[in-house]
Amino acid sequence: MKAVVIALALLPVSVVNLVAQKRELDQSISVTFAINGKPIKCDNLKVQLLLDGRAIVPKHAGNSFIVPAAFDKKPSEWSPYERAEASVSCGKYELNFPKLDPTWVTAGSWEIGIAYPPYWVERFGWTGATEQGTWLSYLESECNGCDPGVFTTISHPTPPSSLVPLLRHEQASASGQRRRDLAYALAVLNVRYQENRGYLLELLNACRSRSKESPEDDICDGRLLDYVTNLYWRGDSALLTPLLQVADCRKDVIDEIGTFYARLLDRRTEAALKGMQDLPMAKQETICRLAGQDDFSLDAPKFKRVAEHLHAIGGEVADHCLQEAERAAGRPAQ
Repeated sequence: MKAVVIALALLPVSVVNLVAQKRELDQSISVTFAINGKPIKCDNLKVQLLLDGRAIVPKHAGNSFIVPAAFDKKPSEWSPYERAEASVSCGKYELNFPKLDPTWVTAGSWEIGIAYPPYWVERFGWTGATEQGTWLSYLESECNGCDPGVFTTISHPTPPSSLVPLLRHEQASASGQRRRDLAYALAVLNVRYQENRGYLLELLNACRSRSKESPEDDICDGRLLDYVTNLYWRGDSALLTPLLQVADCRKDVIDEIGTFYARLLDRRTEAALKGMQDLPMAKQETICRLAGQDDFSLDAPKFKRVAEHLHAIGGEVADHCLQEAERAAGRPAQ
């Protein structure tokens, strides 16, 4: 009987503890640390926060941390000028993310990671983050009950000291897709740049020499075009000529090249027109038609910008390009 009384007396305490634990769980952020998309184990995960310069050390629970009370606000209650900073350590890795929107420190999940080339093209190539530096760190925040998450990336100019020797050693015996991927990665790292860049161009030309409508394989797929265009955006302007010369309507390795041409006309209109003026008229028409079909037909604001650029520059090449893009996109310039 005495034991029953003691148990009943302890029951409210247990209930309170369970409620407290559930509240902490509901107000926590689970953290995953990944390298090239593969989660790694963090034996001693540490997260430190700053809010407008004030240090805040959250309570940790394994690979999660409790959202500090300072961040317990509705999105509308934050000043647009308030900023947070997060420092995350996982073993030998230490990453820092300044100037975060404080609403990102909200119950849910964080993916913290490192993206090296070539993987970074797969994950972040569409953002333009891969146009600088040699590797990226990133933080992706997903709050409970929210729309798809938000993320930030930081470009780093110097690769880890162990990365280049590792890739060069692997390249010596690599073949097929992996050899292609390593050539791109080492070109980004500025290791034997001309040799690795030349190898990618040779592959692109070899893939284009196949019959049209050839199925993609592990070398002749859209990723090869992504690599070459990325090197162009990273500053290799000499790649513009071969990229314009490959303009063609086909569904294998260069299926997405119209998207590149649309971005080119949008971001570097004068360079695009200068490169096109030495090409046959049929090739010029193909470039502008592909831009219209693959991108301008879906992105009206971009097409409007390009039309304004082309009108402003004027000339035969610009006028003819605009006409072709208009027809292909199915929309008149505004």
